[in-house]
Amino acid sequence: MQQDKYNSGLAHGNTPYDATLLMKPQEALDLREFGRTLIRRRRMILLITAITILLALLVTLFSKPVYRATATLQIERESAKVVDIDFLGAGDIRDTRDFYQTQFELIRSRALAAEVIGKLKLEEKLFSTSILGQIKEWLNLVSKENKQTALEDLLLDNLTVEPVKNSRLAAVSFTSSDPAQAAEIANTVVRTFKDMNVDRRLSATADAKTYLDKSVQETKAKLDESEQRLNDYAREHEIFQLEGQDATTSALALKQLSEELIKVQKQRIEQESKYEILADANRPLSDRAGVLENGAAYLQALGQRLDKLKAQQQETPGKNTDAPIRKLENDIEVEVNAKLDSMKTELEAAKKKEALIREGIAKAKTEAMQEQDSSTAYNTLKREVATNQELYQNLLQRLKEINIAGGVNANNIAIIDPAQTPLKKFKPNLLTNLLFGSLLGIFLGMAAAFMREFLDDTVKDVNELERTTQLPVLGIMADLPDASSGQMARMSVSKPRSATAEAFRSLRTSLRFQHPEERPVIFITSASAGEGKSTTAANLAGSYASAGNKVLLIDADLRNPSLHKALGVNANMGLANYLSGVTDNRALVRETDISNLYLIPAGNPPDDPAELLASPHMQTLLASARKEFDQIILDGPPVLGLADTLVLASLSSLTLLTVRAEHTRLGMVENAITRLRRAQAPLAGVLLNRVDFNSGYGHGYGSYVYQAEAETGKGGLIDKWMATLKKL
Repeated sequence: MQQDKYNSGLAHGNTPYDATLLMKPQEALDLREFGRTLIRRRRMILLITAITILLALLVTLFSKPVYRATATLQIERESAKVVDIDFLGAGDIRDTRDFYQTQFELIRSRALAAEVIGKLKLEEKLFSTSILGQIKEWLNLVSKENKQTALEDLLLDNLTVEPVKNSRLAAVSFTSSDPAQAAEIANTVVRTFKDMNVDRRLSATADAKTYLDKSVQETKAKLDESEQRLNDYAREHEIFQLEGQDATTSALALKQLSEELIKVQKQRIEQESKYEILADANRPLSDRAGVLENGAAYLQALGQRLDKLKAQQQETPGKNTDAPIRKLENDIEVEVNAKLDSMKTELEAAKKKEALIREGIAKAKTEAMQEQDSSTAYNTLKREVATNQELYQNLLQRLKEINIAGGVNANNIAIIDPAQTPLKKFKPNLLTNLLFGSLLGIFLGMAAAFMREFLDDTVKDVNELERTTQLPVLGIMADLPDASSGQMARMSVSKPRSATAEAFRSLRTSLRFQHPEERPVIFITSASAGEGKSTTAANLAGSYASAGNKVLLIDADLRNPSLHKALGVNANMGLANYLSGVTDNRALVRETDISNLYLIPAGNPPDDPAELLASPHMQTLLASARKEFDQIILDGPPVLGLADTLVLASLSSLTLLTVRAEHTRLGMVENAITRLRRAQAPLAGVLLNRVDFNSGYGHGYGSYVYQAEAETGKGGLIDKWMATLKKL
């Protein structure tokens, strides 16, 4: 059904080709295509790689030998402290990376570079070790004004500082074309760095000492001034303080009076208590006598005697004891009253003393309140004096510490291994440079290959050609670079067992399926010149003739005829002459040395080929030829830019478009097919011509690869290996 649909379309001048019948789904990443691209561009990759290796070799051979000398430094996080003073401010000891990076940058500083250049007088002895730097020196691109800066840059470019892993060591290296100079500069760099580190510390000490001297003097002046203001104020307000005491005289007096008042109050309360006990007649005489300090024993003795008399009176009621009892009671009362009078006098004295003390306290409070108002400013001045005194003592102590530290040259930098004069060159290394050149060349070659592949829009792939043209590819012809044009035109006949002859026989069969009717007119054209349409026409005609068909080959390319040369036929009179009416059609047909193959050459080139081809004489010629010949093949001019092709396509039964692999651009093919379709040309398909199977574009046609190699005499080890890869 598909074939019938296609044939019916051809009959109406259309080509309803369904490209999806031949196309494969495209993968996102085709590794095989990646490999085929490398194979196709292998010559470019090998050439670029060879050039890069050659350049690396030349650079290595013509470069000056460079030597590297290395000195080893030990950089401690902090220097050993003879005294516990850190006037440089070590910072946060946890972040060691910043500290060591700072030290490395100090080694590579311009100040150190200028110091080294001045010490060694390197103005005329320092040379660049890089090729670019040598070119600049040779061209004298450095101005005199920037000479010092250029020397510093040159020294720093050749100076490297690298930390030794898992240690506090740093390797300071210098490269130079002079081994002795390399060692000398490396050692000078580390010594200068060590000296600059000591100078920096001493400079920091001197700056700190100067600052502290000034601060001590200023603080001393402030202290003297504040003490003078305090003394003047105390003298003015008559404020007196004992040594070691902060309170005023009024405050001290108030304190003493308060303490005395407490004592007097205590004594008064005790005396009142004793007086009340002694005056209480209801209490036993022993309790009353107990509160007395003097006469208590006498009063107690009287009481005991009284108690005995009262006991006897009760035991012997008849005995007269009343008189002694009354006398004792009277004596006791007299004694108690005497004591009460004495105690009352003492109590009144205590109360009077208490009252006097209270008056003194009230007066002292008044004086203390007055003094408190004056002492506020006094205390402020006193605190200022204390503050200035403390600040002065601290600064004075710090100044003494700085003076001690200034005499200690502790350094956290130590030179472990000085640089030795190198005996072997550091670079260039021939093996390393060649290896790097090889890798770089391969990378550049692959990049150039893929860039070339990306920018190359010529026909390279059969599937891509079918997707673009929406036409079937009816045949693929191998490229035979060693064969001449005459040999290529006769290949289908001269070498019937060759891959080319087999390909044209396959094309012949495909065309028969495309147009099964008898005696068709097959028109062969191309998008542009040089795509092998004439060779295709000659070989296709020879293939038909070899099958026993009587074939007429017409060279209709009146602008650039070539078939008469390829087939060795006289072209004095030809198609142009017939269309011009100079001769008749019986004198046109020429026999060739190929059996059953006849040729009508183009003849003399006319002024207007398109008008001649569109004349009724051309239609008459084709109608007459169909009666006599089994197959008629027209070799026409290219499509683009010419009207001849459209005229011939309209007169043909089938139109075959030849495309040269890796030569014809896809855009040109699309434009050519568009013009042919607008002219209702019966397009049969496309012939991919001159395919280089060794380039990788002919994958999928392995059987043709070996035969093509046999024809052209190829088949070396590399080509056989490439062919084996393609077959896999």
